[in-house]
Amino acid sequence: MKRSLAYTLLLTLLAGAAFAQAQKNPPPKPTTFTEKLLKFLGISDSPGTLKGPGDEVTSGQLWLADLQSQITHALTSSEGYRSPIFLAGTREVLALRGSDVVQVPATGGEGRKLYAVDGILKLVGASSTDAGTVLILLRGQSDGRPRVGLLTVNTGAVTPLPYDSASSQDLQMVEDLAGWSRTYGDRHVFVKRQSKQALSGKMEWSDVFLQVGNQPPQDVSQCDGLNCGQPSLSADGHWLVFVKASAD
Repeated sequence: MKRSLAYTLLLTLLAGAAFAQAQKNPPPKPTTFTEKLLKFLGISDSPGTLKGPGDEVTSGQLWLADLQSQITHALTSSEGYRSPIFLAGTREVLALRGSDVVQVPATGGEGRKLYAVDGILKLVGASSTDAGTVLILLRGQSDGRPRVGLLTVNTGAVTPLPYDSASSQDLQMVEDLAGWSRTYGDRHVFVKRQSKQALSGKMEWSDVFLQVGNQPPQDVSQCDGLNCGQPSLSADGHWLVFVKASAD
């Protein structure tokens, strides 16, 4: 009886101590919309809009750059592609053609249509931990602001990711998701305007650049007169896919 009473008293004391410790160290608060998206994408900094350069690249061929050899080559032979991304942990590319989501093999060739997603605007990036989930932007509704969602690659199902339309931070994050600047650790990918003087006059176009640490930025796409943009870096930092517009 005494032993049972002592055991009960011990449990009561332990429970009280655990409660007191929990009060001192409450569980972390839920992360913000911005923190959730940065963690999902596996990037270390908020994206940047960099509106202007590259905005005219609406669609084109998909090109692949090997960042170690600095060699680029066409991934597709036809045009009409936009918003390419790498699936996490692979060289497989997911891209859009109109409202169709297509998968392009790492070895090149035309994309295989998986399904159509009504109102899809952009493939932002694959999950840093789940290759089967992709962050996307969808056409807005009455307020005109884009909607954010998670696309399940295997099924085409879209799960909405709501944000606070009264939060300036959330609105800035959504706006930034529409841009093409990204920071992955010490690597910064962005689109920059280029120009040169030709016999016919001044030529202008956009190229994709990569800056590593404090080193000078490198022109990765080297499109030399054709507009290139919409870059995406592979998870291992070895490859970069981008869109090259036609000469027309």
